[in-house]
Amino acid sequence: MHTAFKFLLIGTVLVTSQVKAQEDPLQLNDTAIISEAATPVTAPATMKKKWNHYTGKFMTVNLGMAVILDFNTQNQDNNSIQQVGSYASGTEFRADRFMLYGMLGVGSKHPWRYMFSANYNGLDAPPDKKFDFIDWNLEIPVGAKGGWITVGKQKEGVGLEYIMPGTQGMFTERGSGSPMLVRQRNVGIRYSRNFFNQLATFTAGVFNNYWETGKSFRDNGTQAVFRFSGLPHYKSDRDLLHLGIAYRYSDPTDGKLTYKAKPEMNTAPLYINSGAFAASGANTLFLEAVHVSGPVALVGEYMNAKVRSTEKNNPTLTYFQLGGSWFITGENRKYNKMTGNLGKLIPKKPFKFAKNSGPGAWELGARFTQTNGNDALLTAGKFNRFTTALSWFPNPSFRFEINYGAGKLWKSNVTGTTDFWQFRIQFEL
Repeated sequence: MHTAFKFLLIGTVLVTSQVKAQEDPLQLNDTAIISEAATPVTAPATMKKKWNHYTGKFMTVNLGMAVILDFNTQNQDNNSIQQVGSYASGTEFRADRFMLYGMLGVGSKHPWRYMFSANYNGLDAPPDKKFDFIDWNLEIPVGAKGGWITVGKQKEGVGLEYIMPGTQGMFTERGSGSPMLVRQRNVGIRYSRNFFNQLATFTAGVFNNYWETGKSFRDNGTQAVFRFSGLPHYKSDRDLLHLGIAYRYSDPTDGKLTYKAKPEMNTAPLYINSGAFAASGANTLFLEAVHVSGPVALVGEYMNAKVRSTEKNNPTLTYFQLGGSWFITGENRKYNKMTGNLGKLIPKKPFKFAKNSGPGAWELGARFTQTNGNDALLTAGKFNRFTTALSWFPNPSFRFEINYGAGKLWKSNVTGTTDFWQFRIQFEL
């Protein structure tokens, strides 16, 4: 009942916003984005409205939000059911997220920036679990050109798909290896800067979220990361080559590590699952490449995690993705030189219920991913998936998307196959 109500609410917002678009050309169809100068580096691009930003004498406040409704269904063969069990189709709100961010010390030479974001977990959630705080951090500049330090709960800054906001990717979900090898958010301190006239970026950080787990600092385990990315070729956001390399070290938690992944569908059970096993740490290497030529973008990424574990004979876990997308209507995603990744898509001719309506932006995508957790004495599973995607962006705030995926899992001495169908309605400021 709660899900049906939210579905109806999103539909109502969509219809009314499009109707208003006929009366006010700027309503949800504008291309004004809150300026980078007033935005924390890790915050997603936010559309600027009359009501969602405030500038005071000492601080600014901006409001952003993202609401994502997914319907997922799948078809498993008997081997897949034997491996992971049979599971039903699922409808879920993938995100009900709200963001507050801005500047502190407006008018000063080097103002600080802040960001808070939280996810609403629904009316059915326990009273103490109504909201999950996703981000809470401060960005402190180091002089005029010395970069910035981010303190608090934040992204770690490695993993190409995790650096990009989840609402702005080519597919409904990140590749299965990304959440297996990178923590979505972590608590710590990270230094970042760009140089060579914003053609290169560097970040390095140390994290330990013992505040959230209740464990001691030592037992909880520490993570350390760095990433370097650059643009050896850049003429514009429509003609570029991006290359990157990164590293992540992770301590165990209570002397153990765990690796798990879903099949790029959030309502599915775990397809890869190592269980907790004794280990002394893990070192992960990341390689990444992005090539953009007009409306076509190609993406390649590789991760290699070497785990120090006598119990499992020091296994190596790997992940790679090869894919890309083509905007039939000619657009391209903006490139974020501050963080070194693709970002927001703005349709050239937004759709609206009027005679002078454009088509919006239409995107076709395809990707192959492989996540391998079978090595040495570790038998977490190996999962391959080929995905195709069709997205329609009627304006900068709405997105409608369909993904089809063909997956194959090697686990428990059998090979199982699953077909995935994923449907998404997305709204964001």
